[in-house]
Parts: sequence; C-alpha cells; structure tokens
Amino acid sequence: MSIVNMFRKEALRNQYKSSDIGKSLIKQPRIINNSIFFLTAIFISLFISIEIIPIPSNRVVDIKIASENYTPLIYSEVVIIKKYLSQNGSTVRKDQALLSISKLNNKSNLETDLIRSPNDGFFFHSKIDENITQPYKPLGYLLTPPADGELSFWISNIKKINLKANDKIILFINNEELTASITMVINGISSDNEQKIHLRIKESDIRKLSPNAEMKIVLNNQDEKIINLIK
Repeated sequence: MSIVNMFRKEALRNQYKSSDIGKSLIKQPRIINNSIFFLTAIFISLFISIEIIPIPSNRVVDIKIASENYTPLIYSEVVIIKKYLSQNGSTVRKDQALLSISKLNNKSNLETDLIRSPNDGFFFHSKIDENITQPYKPLGYLLTPPADGELSFWISNIKKINLKANDKIILFINNEELTASITMVINGISSDNEQKIHLRIKESDIRKLSPNAEMKIVLNNQDEKIINLIK
C-alpha cells in the first residue's frame, strides 16, 4: 500500500468522525447498551416488588362462633318437635317456654311437654332435617350475653394474619354487616389450623349470631404480596 493511500484513508476516517452523522453512528451502540441495562434493572426491581414486598390490604376470611358460647337444649329421649314457641334469635327469659314437644310415656302413648329456657338470653333454633330428634341431640341453643360483651370465635385460613387487641373489624353474617372489636388473641393454633379470638359485639347484634349462620370477617391492614392481589 502506498503512502498516499494511507494518508487518504486516515483523512477519510478523521472526516467521518468529525461529521454529525459519524458521531451519531458511533454513539448509538452505547445508547442501546445503556437502554438495555436500565430496562433490565427496572424489570428486576418490578419482579422483586411483585414477589417479595408486601403492602397493607384488607383480607376476607371465614369465621365461626365457638360452640362454648351456647347452651344446647337437649332431651334424654326421642322427641317430636311440634312447634317452636319463640322465634329464631329472639330474647327469652328464664323458664320461658321455647318448644312444644311430644314424647312417648310409660304406656307408649304420646304426651306433650314443654322445653323451657334455663336462663335469660337469645334463643336459636336447631338445624334439623326432620322434627324427630334422637336423645341428647340439640333441640335448640341458648346464648347468654356475657357482662363484658365478649364472645369467642374461630378464624380459619390464618396464614400470615396479623391480629392484635383493639383492632376494629367488620363481620358479615348471612351477608348482613356489623362492626366489632378484637379484645383478645389466644396463642396457639388448633388442629384445624384455626386461630381463636375474642370479639366485643353490641348486644343488639348478638341476636344475629345463630350457630347455623354463615360468617365472614374483614381484617384491615394485613400484609399481602402484590402478586396475590393481582390474581
């Protein structure tokens, strides 16, 4: 290669670098690499946020009232429930007649008897398919409100639930909404993976707490991953 050609190529290279088009073409690969880097960093940050970082949200879980709140009304013989004398959820007084029943006497004849309330409280009907009940099967339930208004409940699906005393919650009982507050959270989990809590409920709302009612609880400020909220 001649010396003239070498100088000519070097001159063309310098001219190319000094032009606006040349500078733009040289910078483009760098801009593309930087863009890919920033897009990758944004994607990784977004993925971490969705999969790991929790945000406060409300959770709706199943809840049921503990059976210990009720006094079951039982009979030691087979009986036929003729009639409920008090409405479901109604306020009753001690010795008030709650049910009219029939049973067999010693001569195998049907005779009528009454089931009376052992205490003041709220009376709830038993969920039975037939009006004939076996011995010691509940004919109904009595719920006597405690003086402090606290009742015990079981919450299911308790994985990563944060509960503490004085939290305000919302209960849905057969799609009817009422408010309550947590007074106690019992340590330990049952064999059914349930958490026991105590709630303070207005006495006027206790009449809605039938043992056969469908209940949901809304818990506020529960940590939840973003990915779970998107699903």
